[in-house]
Formats: sequence, structure tokens, C-alpha cells
Amino acid sequence: MANKLAGKILYKINSTIKSWRFSRKQESLRKRILDYYHKNPTQDVEIKQSVDYLSKHSLSNFYGNFQEKYDYKDIEVHIDKENGLPYVLAEGKKLYFKRSQNKRTVQLMFNGLRIEQDKEAPHCYTDDNFRIETNDVLADIGCAEAYFSLLNIEKLKKLYLFEQDKEWIEALEATFHPWKNKVEIIQKYVSNKNSNTEVQLDDFFRDKSSLPNFYKIDVEGAEKSVLDGMKEILKTKSLKVALCTYHHAEDFVQFSQFFKENGFEHRANPGLMIYQNNIDIMQPPFFRKCLIKAERR
Repeated sequence: MANKLAGKILYKINSTIKSWRFSRKQESLRKRILDYYHKNPTQDVEIKQSVDYLSKHSLSNFYGNFQEKYDYKDIEVHIDKENGLPYVLAEGKKLYFKRSQNKRTVQLMFNGLRIEQDKEAPHCYTDDNFRIETNDVLADIGCAEAYFSLLNIEKLKKLYLFEQDKEWIEALEATFHPWKNKVEIIQKYVSNKNSNTEVQLDDFFRDKSSLPNFYKIDVEGAEKSVLDGMKEILKTKSLKVALCTYHHAEDFVQFSQFFKENGFEHRANPGLMIYQNNIDIMQPPFFRKCLIKAERR
């Protein structure tokens, strides 16, 4: 008992220290960005708006008043008595999280998800002209908790969830149990090859009766490998791809060119973000475009 209590105390101390160190890095980067644009004024409207927001607020992922209506403290976290997993209610549906995640972690994660999928957020996968329609088939690539898929589950004819993390698999099975007849969970990375841990989409979907017409791709910087492994799929018509473009500084330019060369209508989401995972190596212009919506009609 004493060892368990000591472990909890040590964990909280280490977490507090890590949080303090990261907040110092955030403030240092904030000052560096503001100083850079003070010395190097820009004519880019989106950057101007982002810098203006940053001058009045602390460093964050996104830059706009839309995110200020969300507060993690308002989120109620429940524990399922049957499986012991933490969950929140998302539009009346249970969204489960990892067994190892505590209340505060779940609150912060879910709040981040709500901000990301706000209609004004540069990370939002859909809009009025690019959305999930009734009887669509969705491939959620790198789904993690699959919040986006859960929001659209009633509309979908079929849902494919690709996620390698074992803990997320347990949570996904709980979240989508009410719709298990139309949900398939694939515990592999999506890549440009097949192995015990990887799968290539062209091969995976070759013999499937229900083929996705909407692909959401957010794979922590491996987006190019995913696209390389779905060359046949990308030739089909009536196809939508929501692709994240912020994990590498060059992603937006490269993927914009990729979709242009492959005959897709495509556009970027309005707004910019700062990818804080790279906080130690951030270089001008600092801000990045977040998402491309590409469509072949």
C-alpha cells in the first residue's frame, strides 16, 4: 500500500516537473515567434491573424477565438462498471479511452478532440461541402479513439478502423460494440507494404465488397507511405480524402502537388496551426497548414 502511494506521489511530481518545463519551452517559442514577425512583417493574411492572436494569448496548437468556448474542466469522465474503461459522452454516445489514462488525461484529450473538430478549426475533417453522406463507407486511418468515426457512425454503411495500439483496440471495441455488425477494426499500421504489423490499402481492399469512398488519414507523419500504398484506390471516382499536412514542414506543398498531379480537386482548410511536437526545432515561418480536402468526382 505504501509503495503504491509513493508511486502515485512520484508520478505526480514528475508530471508537474515535465509540465513546467514544457510551459517554459512554449513561452520561449512564443516570444521567438512574435520577435521574428516584428522584425520580418508578413503580407500573408492567415499568418497576420495568427500572430495577432498569439500576441494576446499563450502558445497553443490553433489560433482563433473558436477554441475558447471549450474547457476541459467541463468534461465529465465516467468509468464503465462492466469493463472498467473510462469514457465520455459524445453527442449521447459513449467514447471510450485507454484503461491506463486517468481522468485529467481523458479530459484534456477529449477537449482537444472537440477543438480539432470544431467547424472553424483548421483540423476539422469535414465542412458543408465535404462531409460524410448517408451510406458512405469510411476508412479511418490512424483512428486512435475514433472520435470522428463515432460522430458519423449512424450515417455510415460500413466503417474500417485502422489502429495499431493494443490499448486503443480495447477502447475501440467498447465504443463501437453497438454497431459491431458494420465496423471492422484492423490492428496494423497503414503503410506501402504488407507485414505482420503493416498493411497496404490497395491489397487490403482488393477483395472487399464494401469499398471506402471517404478516407481520413492522420498518421503522425507517415501520410506519404499511406498514399504510396493506395495508388490503385486513388484512381477510382467518387472519392474523398481528408489528409493531415502538419507533421512535416514540407507536407502541405508536397501533398498539394501530389493531388494536383493525380487529378483531384483539392483545397486547404482555412487557418494555421503550430505542431508543438517539434517545439525544440521549430523554424520560421513556424505556422503550418493543417489539412487538405481532396476529391475526385
